[in-house]
Amino acid sequence: MSPSPSASPDGRRLLGPLLAGSALFVASWSAISFVPAYSQWLFGDARFYENWGTWIAAHQLPYRDFRIEYPPGSLPVFVAPVYLRKIFGYHGTYFFWLRVELLVFGLLALVAMAVALHHLRASKRRAYGALAVAGVVPVALGPIALFHYDYWAAMFAAAAVAALVARRGVLACMFAAAGAAAKIFPALLIPFALFELWRSGRWRGVGIGAGAALLVLAAAAGPFLVLAPHGLWWAVHVELVRPLEVESFAASLFGMAHVLGGAHLHVVASSGGSHGLTGSAPKIVSDLFGLAMIAVVVAVYVRYVRGSRTAEELVAACAAVVTAYVVFSKVFSPQYLVWLGVLVPLVAGRRGLVASTLLAVILGVTQMWEPYRYAEYFHMSSTWLISLAFVRNLLVLALLGVLALPRPLERHAEKLDPARAPAV
Repeated sequence: MSPSPSASPDGRRLLGPLLAGSALFVASWSAISFVPAYSQWLFGDARFYENWGTWIAAHQLPYRDFRIEYPPGSLPVFVAPVYLRKIFGYHGTYFFWLRVELLVFGLLALVAMAVALHHLRASKRRAYGALAVAGVVPVALGPIALFHYDYWAAMFAAAAVAALVARRGVLACMFAAAGAAAKIFPALLIPFALFELWRSGRWRGVGIGAGAALLVLAAAAGPFLVLAPHGLWWAVHVELVRPLEVESFAASLFGMAHVLGGAHLHVVASSGGSHGLTGSAPKIVSDLFGLAMIAVVVAVYVRYVRGSRTAEELVAACAAVVTAYVVFSKVFSPQYLVWLGVLVPLVAGRRGLVASTLLAVILGVTQMWEPYRYAEYFHMSSTWLISLAFVRNLLVLALLGVLALPRPLERHAEKLDPARAPAV
């Protein structure tokens, strides 16, 4: 795995882009947090977080003393604002300290991106662009970005990619496992790390990496497996059996069938305040999309292993598998786009420019109904909102295509300028 051609390897040269991206992130965070048009929507799932965090601080055991459907790795995020508020003399609300926490996670994600760009030997111009895109994600996506804890998992995903391009496979496994303990998607990065460890240390390297990942997961889930196994299994079961979420790509197909052909849809309240489609047809389509997800993710792994295996291709492949998870999952909560906001901007060249542009459009389109018109959307009472969600999902599918498929524009450029060809 070779880095791309670049300027000086001095890490300090990316301090300017990092500061610029961080300033944009703070400005975006401030706009969402304090501009009334945005801030009045800053509750959502955070209401659940406040209850769970307060109960944990009162020494109740999650999964045993109260039911919670989120993974164990999410628990520190829920309880930390309770203690932060106490440390600072009970000034501010739980929701304010939750947002402060998310601000820190987002800034750390930008640091991880800067580390990745340094090891990719990215130019300053490219670094400014990548970190600027990541910096404006909160305001582009809207309030939904700051009343969910997804920046916690996104931070670990960005750190895992940074470790990968720095050739620290074991560390990448640990970061990805820590993220997977909070949200499942970072686990998709572990096979890349294991492959790189196999290349350098064969099966011994793979064993060390897999062992490190399992150790992190055991540290997060082990206590609850011992003390509250039934509650933990209940949380897993809830996620496995939840219906096809109304904003997912598969559900948007049914939405268009409703708009164009008058198909009858049965929408029910689901876990976490979301809504899903019930019935045999949505279940079958959901299962088919799950199989498609597996096929696409495996295809991306195979293409990377059989390809040039440059660091740039590795970053694009990491972004592609996470995008595939978003596209084909039976749940597509809009805050999932936060994950893409720290991975897609790292992709280089014309492919990266097209991908980041698509991501910006996807974020803006999503904010047109989330969270302001979500109730109108899930009631399936607005033709234009149903159509808009379908178009948004098509754009995410197009983003997956840009990230995962061969690069005709880049290859044409390489023919014109052989110096740009990847090192094998």
